[in-house]
Amino acid sequence: MNNPLAHIRWIVAGNRQVVKNVTWLSVLQVANYLIPLLVIPYIVRVLGVELFGKVSYAQNIISYFTLIVNFGFEYSATRQIAICKDNHDKVRAVFWSVIRQKTVLLLVAFVGLLLLYVSFPKVHDDFRLYGLVFLLNIGVVLFPTWFFQGIEEMGKMAVFNVLIKSLGLLLTVAFVHSAADYLLYPLFTSLSYVACGAGAVVYVVIRYGMRYSSMDKNVARETFKSGLPVFLNNVFVSAYTAANLTVLGFFASDYVLGYYSGANKIIMAIMMVTSTSINMALYPNISRKFALSREIGIAYFKVALKYIFWVAACVSAVTFLFAPLLVRVMLGDDFLDSVPLLRLFAILPLLVTLASTFTVQGLYGMGLQRYAPWVGLSIGIICVTLNLVSIPRWGMYGAAGSWIIAQALEVLIAGTIVFVHMKKGGMHEG
Repeated sequence: MNNPLAHIRWIVAGNRQVVKNVTWLSVLQVANYLIPLLVIPYIVRVLGVELFGKVSYAQNIISYFTLIVNFGFEYSATRQIAICKDNHDKVRAVFWSVIRQKTVLLLVAFVGLLLLYVSFPKVHDDFRLYGLVFLLNIGVVLFPTWFFQGIEEMGKMAVFNVLIKSLGLLLTVAFVHSAADYLLYPLFTSLSYVACGAGAVVYVVIRYGMRYSSMDKNVARETFKSGLPVFLNNVFVSAYTAANLTVLGFFASDYVLGYYSGANKIIMAIMMVTSTSINMALYPNISRKFALSREIGIAYFKVALKYIFWVAACVSAVTFLFAPLLVRVMLGDDFLDSVPLLRLFAILPLLVTLASTFTVQGLYGMGLQRYAPWVGLSIGIICVTLNLVSIPRWGMYGAAGSWIIAQALEVLIAGTIVFVHMKKGGMHEG
């Protein structure tokens, strides 16, 4: 593979599978995020701005526990399975190792929720709401997205996921008719994810022969160790994604939280379909290319980066231009105060996609995971500091500005590390 022409043919040959994976992952993200988002035009009109803000804040708090349960397996386990997918016994050992470790982490997360119950008034006063939102983490334990990413078989799972999430949407519309029914909204959202996860595990066990495997300490240790840097980075990244809303909740009313959450949900849906789908689809492919040859990996990365930039830039431009329409359609006239906020958020699809590409495809793909927590820590500290300074003064616009600055810093720092290591000519193992 030292022939440059052979390198190019190798890259082009892999693109068909990547395009296929991007397509199916986009469908999967539609199920995971856009289908629940379709219920927002209905639910915001039923609940009103204040209750919508209350529920959204509960979802924000529980997202920290979801981070714990996910740990970092969405990338570490994906990489392991992508590399050893022809070794059935090793794949089976990794599969059950991740399920077991996620179950333990779920128990840890539940203890954390109980601690919040006794120490945080917002959680104590609405514990049923927070408990119902927390239920979705059972689905997080079961749903093996990382497995399907690793073996690059996303089609059937995406279709199945769409059907399950559609059921959750229909149940919400059928049974949530007034503000008094607001607890049913998080209940049906959580149950749809649990059902999806349970169905996925059964499907994988039957379709791929993943019968139960006793614990392999070496595999478990490897899975946990490789996931730890990713987990730490995800924790720090949450400091400039989820923490904006968290800090805002200490200073703002549920009405302001409602306006912020409305714009946030729209931009998150857009980013899930663009940034998440692209990076999840590319990751197993680029991991194998870097594992086989540094030159092939770098060539593939550079070509992919150009296409990713222009796609993300177009998404950001469209979001800015159509922000008023998106708010009117998705949230209604009561949320018109969210329009300026959504226009501020419009730059995020570009920034987040580039930041994810440099971090996931660059640092993780090249085996440079050890840098990721330090990047996340430094940016997280800056962002939290900005939140504490700007939110009391500028409210939700201060929270939005802090997030944008943080993402721009991640692009700059992670991109610099990737290109410096490419220039040095040495690939390091993480």
